[in-house]
Amino acid sequence: MTILSNTDQPVKIDLAHYSPVADVNHIGSASSLRGGLEIAIIDDRPLMCDCFASSLELIEPSFRIQRYPTVEAFDAASPEETERVSTVLLCVMWSNSQADFHLSRIAHLTATRPSLGIVMLSDIESLDDVLKAVESGSRGYIPTSVSLQVAAKAIQLVAAGGTFIPPSVLFNSGQAIKDTQPAKQPQGDNVFTSRQMSVIEALRRGKANKVIAYELNMCESTVKVHIRNVMKKLRARNRTEVAYILNTTPYDGITMRN
Repeated sequence: MTILSNTDQPVKIDLAHYSPVADVNHIGSASSLRGGLEIAIIDDRPLMCDCFASSLELIEPSFRIQRYPTVEAFDAASPEETERVSTVLLCVMWSNSQADFHLSRIAHLTATRPSLGIVMLSDIESLDDVLKAVESGSRGYIPTSVSLQVAAKAIQLVAAGGTFIPPSVLFNSGQAIKDTQPAKQPQGDNVFTSRQMSVIEALRRGKANKVIAYELNMCESTVKVHIRNVMKKLRARNRTEVAYILNTTPYDGITMRN
């Protein structure tokens, strides 16, 4: 499956057939991650929650899984119960009407427990929705179309500090960009400031807004403004499309102004 980023503690990965980027089946077992993983599954469907938790524990005995019906129930648990939890799997029935609520739950967990690796499990395949979840704080997205083994490895990847996005989402997005991208951008859209060019280069390298702000010595809000302006000039819908366009489309006419 596809890995977008890793922390300063890299996970050894061999390239293989799951995606053009990496194969999660070659990530070390949970037992190599400090003796096992404490995982919290949040799902308001008791049967689905119990079945998924039991299945994960069956194929990966080193997983220690706690079950909660809601984010609020997880918050209300005693510190002794949740202090060792490193990864939260948030299982949701995604719909447009409930999207803001689910995103707010992710943002809440990120704000209150920033050390947690949050993974969303759902059946959506829309890059826009997945990116919204990532921007809200999720470090992984597992679609219901993957196997149980892949889901377990994705959880281990996030626990090790990586970010997991399934290739089906990225491939579908890439095709959509090819279908909608104009053959040539207007000349006026090809002019970027030196700061915008610095932000563009950071985007191409997959860096997060906070990292870009730190490296370029600017506020994170300023980084977001630059990204919005770049998206507008490139007619991109999100930062992933910006990186895709700049890495796959020849822009001989791009110029920089002071």
